[in-house]
Amino acid sequence: MRKQGYWGYLFTLPFIINVLVFLLFPVIFSTYISFTQWDLFNAPKWVGLSNWISVINKHEFWISIRNVFVFALLFVPLQTIAAFLIAFLLNQAIRAKAMFRLFYFLPVVTPWMAGGVVWVWMFNYQYGVINWLLGTININPVKWIDSSNWLMVIASIAVVNVWKGMGQSMILLLAGMQNVPKEVLESAEMDGATSWDKLRSIVFPLVTPMVFLVMILSTIAAFQAFDVFLGLFGSITTGIPERNMVPNLLIYRDAFLLFKMGPASATAWILFIIILAFTLFQKYFERKWVHYE
Repeated sequence: MRKQGYWGYLFTLPFIINVLVFLLFPVIFSTYISFTQWDLFNAPKWVGLSNWISVINKHEFWISIRNVFVFALLFVPLQTIAAFLIAFLLNQAIRAKAMFRLFYFLPVVTPWMAGGVVWVWMFNYQYGVINWLLGTININPVKWIDSSNWLMVIASIAVVNVWKGMGQSMILLLAGMQNVPKEVLESAEMDGATSWDKLRSIVFPLVTPMVFLVMILSTIAAFQAFDVFLGLFGSITTGIPERNMVPNLLIYRDAFLLFKMGPASATAWILFIIILAFTLFQKYFERKWVHYE
């Protein structure tokens, strides 16, 4: 029995080491670094709450928080609704379902740099396909990601992020829809229920746990947005104006371009607190619309 216990500890040792090295240590070390002045080369110097106060007092930090809040408010509902509708359509008896599922999931596995280049050309003011389509219906070209209006830029990037992440949410919702009893849907159809009636009164209530999961994951992803901005703008130092910044871009810039690890760690922890608060806010309303039985 004792030898079996030794073998159990031995087989779980890689997992324990992984948690200690790649989870607990970074969390503890980043907490410590947020209270120090450290440039990666010299020894950290304790400065107390100076980094936290400095970050909170920065105008660009609050602009980045504004941008990421608006980005989340646009991205999360758009992606959830689009993924839900596509999952419902792909759950029907249609031909080539596997091909359509692959088509909608393909952006998920597309590298952000490649996708960013394509979308930059699509958004191009003079030659972009989007403005060309608008021109066919006599609408003047629009500066999407080059606009001086920060809201236009954030909304454009949110649409790109929906394109990128919709496939993953669609797969989760499709998995939930396939667990809906077919007998219930067939009975409703025999009673004269339309597709909209089945979607609204049967499918959606039974899939609300998966919808809630998708919303939580999308919210966290939205507040951690980084690749989509870097993929579309190309460079933090020259390509992204202050009015379009988000917290993760500030963290990356301060940590790896300016070597200010203290402010970067403080910003990361403030962002974590905001994400936690927003997640708990969503969790509070969970019982009012999510049905687990």
